[in-house]
Amino acid sequence: MKAIIKILLLSTALMMSVGAMAQDKPKRAKQPRETIKLGAKIVKTDSLGKKKTRGLSQHLIIPKGEWQLGAQISHISMSSDNSEYMLLLNNINANGSITKVAPFVAYSYHDNRSIGLRFQYTSASGNIQDGDLDFLSDDLEFHVEDIHADMSSVQTAIYHRSYIGLDNKGRIGLFSDITLGYTSGKTKFIYNEQTQDTYTKSNQIKLSLHPGIVIFAMNNVSTHVSIGIGGVSYNNTKYIKNGETIGTRNFSKANFKLDLLDISIGLSIHL
Repeated sequence: MKAIIKILLLSTALMMSVGAMAQDKPKRAKQPRETIKLGAKIVKTDSLGKKKTRGLSQHLIIPKGEWQLGAQISHISMSSDNSEYMLLLNNINANGSITKVAPFVAYSYHDNRSIGLRFQYTSASGNIQDGDLDFLSDDLEFHVEDIHADMSSVQTAIYHRSYIGLDNKGRIGLFSDITLGYTSGKTKFIYNEQTQDTYTKSNQIKLSLHPGIVIFAMNNVSTHVSIGIGGVSYNNTKYIKNGETIGTRNFSKANFKLDLLDISIGLSIHL
């Protein structure tokens, strides 16, 4: 019994001495979290660690670790009143429209760099009730009427966006999107009774470029405008009549120019 009491007393004394040593040891100060300063200059360095002096000065506008949720919309309407687009058509009564809606989500993996996923639905329609087609020759004059076209497509795309902040407040910047997308669409073109059940189905893989400008109206809300400048695509088209495929076409295309039909306005929430 005495031996047990001695062991208990020794254990208690040892624990008290360890506790006293722990109290005497100075506590390590907790490092404060670094504050993100939007608009701060991003200093570029080369492989030797030296600052690069060439190029456009960049400011922080999208910090690393930020999530973005939003949507892009686009709507264009055309009519025969815009005669500058229809110089070969006389006495025409026509109209058309294109509407695009594209929700997206993106993550910033680096300052002023993000990668995102976008889904886009496109709907287009056009009508020509009547008109005269004139190719500047009496032998090449045609009369057209009751022509109707409908197109709808769904696109899934992944994109990489690079930003350049322009001001020291982190409010205005330029960006450039490199987009890889797959589009599946259907087009129906009706001009007589024989074309009632005729349509085309298309599949497209496209690598495209979309530069634009972004403006922060609020700290966590921004708006942007982008325009397509073309890209490289591979296309597969099937012509279907009465449920049967009557023809196919495969082709690739590279085209780089400003596309006025590919202008989008977007709204983003930054988390």
